[in-house]
Amino acid sequence: MAYRIANSVRPDPTPKRKPTKNKDYLAFIHELPCCVSGRYGVEAAHLSCAATRYGHYGRGKGSKVSDRWVLPLHPDEHRRQHGMNEGRFWRAARINPHVLALTIHGLWSDMGEDAAPFATAIINQTLADAGALRSRDEV
Repeated sequence: MAYRIANSVRPDPTPKRKPTKNKDYLAFIHELPCCVSGRYGVEAAHLSCAATRYGHYGRGKGSKVSDRWVLPLHPDEHRRQHGMNEGRFWRAARINPHVLALTIHGLWSDMGEDAAPFATAIINQTLADAGALRSRDEV
């Protein structure tokens, strides 16, 4: 039996849909710890760097991204994120921000406010994994 491989079609890199905004989701993000430092008192940090493999096309001139691509960052970390190359910021933190953002958004979509302890546990595990990598590199 022969199989046909789907045509490789590149999507338009700038979808024409208006980004989704959700005040309830942003309020949920503000309850979580910072995904880089673990501190509370976070801001909602939108990811700017595109990752088309996850369906994030970045933001165009004068446009914003969907709240799906937001992570909790302490104000100090948020300033660092915007003060340097964003990809370099996330690589230094040893975090895949797109996977983490999709995971947290998925939890909230399924469980609403009840997702906070699960999202916090995932953030804590992400911090522990990044810390374990840092300590191995220092040895």
